[in-house]
Amino acid sequence: MSKFVTALAALCVLALPVLAQGEDETLTPEEAEAAYRAYAEEVLADVTPDHGIIALERSPVTLSVSDDYDFYSASESRTILEDLWGNPEDTNVLGMIFPAGLSPVDASWGAVLTYEDTGYVTDDDAASTDYAQLLNDMQSGTRESNAARVRQGFEEVQLVGWAVPPSYDAESHRLIWAKDLLFASSDGTHTLNYDMRLLGRHGVLSVNMVAAMDALSDVRSAGPDVLALASFNPGATYADYVKGDKTAGYGVAALIAGGAGVAVLKKTGLLVILFAFLKKGFILIPVLLAGVWRVIRGLFGGKASS
Repeated sequence: MSKFVTALAALCVLALPVLAQGEDETLTPEEAEAAYRAYAEEVLADVTPDHGIIALERSPVTLSVSDDYDFYSASESRTILEDLWGNPEDTNVLGMIFPAGLSPVDASWGAVLTYEDTGYVTDDDAASTDYAQLLNDMQSGTRESNAARVRQGFEEVQLVGWAVPPSYDAESHRLIWAKDLLFASSDGTHTLNYDMRLLGRHGVLSVNMVAAMDALSDVRSAGPDVLALASFNPGATYADYVKGDKTAGYGVAALIAGGAGVAVLKKTGLLVILFAFLKKGFILIPVLLAGVWRVIRGLFGGKASS
């Protein structure tokens, strides 16, 4: 994650007075960087990471956080996501994980943890799914959903392809995939959506890696280790499932395409991709603030680059 990407969301807030004055009165990159760091220092003053054995609140999940990583609680994570990065409120966030010793300002990635009480997700289709065809279906669904996105105030998005093709470990019940996205106002800069899931008896732990596309190598290297920090508690593991338990009604392919929402929408003949990262991905905040995006883009020479 470049400093530009990390600073983007905070600058959305800082640039608002600039917009009021006119787009010709902008901060220099150095001034913007200094302003952002001063803002971040104030926001993060009481935010401190944890390590060791941690019960993930509101979920049947326990984390074993080694010294290689920093964990932030649900409330501290919301401070990072909402106050520092400017995301909408999201009470579903249960925590975040970063590389150890790095502030959220400087880390190349951050992992957002949520738990979905979906019921048991079958993995019977994991080995037989044609993921190339699934990608084609998702791309088609994304194109079809763009008109609705525009009506709701979002911009059009193109699902370019897999940044990392889906892979499922049937022994650990861990699922990893990543999408390469291109938003209409991004000047050709691609967005990474890196997803991981841990399947359990009653639901799914979601770990969304927030990063820029140029951090894919770092994210891909760290991702499996981050996911391995989490385990379901005894009685709540995937292997603990017994007939009669609540089931999600869909499998791994639908989980990749969007989870329960996709399962419901398929009944109407539509496949709409549910972009959860619109709430969680801080690098998408400028999409919602097109005027601010123009100002920030001007500060950094016209492109969001490293």
